[in-house]
Amino acid sequence: MNKISVITVVYNNVSQIRETIESNLSQTWNEREYIIIDGGSTDGTVDVIREYADQIDYFVSEPDEGLYDALNKGVMKATGDWINVLNSGDVFCSPTALESMLAQCNPANADVIYGNAKEWRTQQNEIIHKEAGEDISRLADEAVYRHGCSLVRSSVHKEFLFATEKKKEFGFALDFDQIFRMWRSGKRFVKVNAEVQTYRLEGVSNNAVKSIQYNYRITTQYEPSLSKKLRMYRKILRITVTQSKAYFWARCFGMEYVANSILPHIPFWTLRRFFLKRLHLGIGEGSFIMRKNYLMQPSQISIGSHSHVNRGCVLDARAPITIGNSVSISHNVSLMTGGHDHQSKTFQGRYLPIVIEDYAWIGVGATILQNVTVGKGAVVCAGAVVTKDVPPYAIVGGVPAKKIGERTADLDYQCIGFQPFT
Repeated sequence: MNKISVITVVYNNVSQIRETIESNLSQTWNEREYIIIDGGSTDGTVDVIREYADQIDYFVSEPDEGLYDALNKGVMKATGDWINVLNSGDVFCSPTALESMLAQCNPANADVIYGNAKEWRTQQNEIIHKEAGEDISRLADEAVYRHGCSLVRSSVHKEFLFATEKKKEFGFALDFDQIFRMWRSGKRFVKVNAEVQTYRLEGVSNNAVKSIQYNYRITTQYEPSLSKKLRMYRKILRITVTQSKAYFWARCFGMEYVANSILPHIPFWTLRRFFLKRLHLGIGEGSFIMRKNYLMQPSQISIGSHSHVNRGCVLDARAPITIGNSVSISHNVSLMTGGHDHQSKTFQGRYLPIVIEDYAWIGVGATILQNVTVGKGAVVCAGAVVTKDVPPYAIVGGVPAKKIGERTADLDYQCIGFQPFT
């Protein structure tokens, strides 16, 4: 049946609780119950919640011992097969978020299903895509996904409650401790390519140094590790440096001025490639980027093998751009991960990834907009504006781009675009 219990914990958050409730109620997955645990709010939060009383399966408002105590109450009241945590102030990325998670895997083969997040940087008024890690073994050192972007099998979550007795030691990282203990016990984790929740980057958990310290304590609670302690100190040093103004100016100098004002004038690809890799642009064997392109945040660009980027292109990688093998990107193509919510009264910025899969061909002057995947072997015709995913081997054209044909799937070639001084 795969019934999902969605749990919202709240305390004195009248300004945001309505948006969270309505986000859950908009979900297309119907086999769902909704549980709200309020910590005894006095600011009008309870009045808002009661407006939705007929759509809430369980609600209680009473003093508790904090977030994780409240979450444990909700977990123990859950009657679903799966549990999802939607904290007050957070919202689902789309009405199909939960449905997409279950559709992209076989739930019978998983104890935890997890996906990607969007981070709302409230001070900058920007939304950033946050990709969950594929390598679950990294949980030995750090979190690889956000807890709210997961479905945990109900029986497993009730076995692994949040360890509130360790709150003083692990602070706001008790959710990672719960994930770590599940992983250490051998539970089955499955990654899906679904955007699940948008969370606000604010509050006590937005403390990078404390997060590193808590992660170290959690991952060494069963056995001390000198190597992990040294890694912790290195991470803290790196965070301290990267949050300095000097680093900010140095990074901007490299990512903007060097990448777009110096390198385009170097006529030797070997030298340009060397410096681009120093800026952490990923590029595979035999791939080639011609001069006079504009690269925003090259550290978030990844290009496979034997792919070719012609002149005059704009690669806006404020969110990640992933280009596969044997991809041809023609002159004056724009890959735009940045944008704004035109319905937002504050003109909210949004930065979402672009993926171009193997053998794709992007025609002259085409534009690929944010949150689009161009499938394997697909062709985007000259001048097209792509606003939605392109299926593998489809030929699309127009504004907005629509399917106008089908390409052969029997593709076997490499893009060889290198010429001296280009």
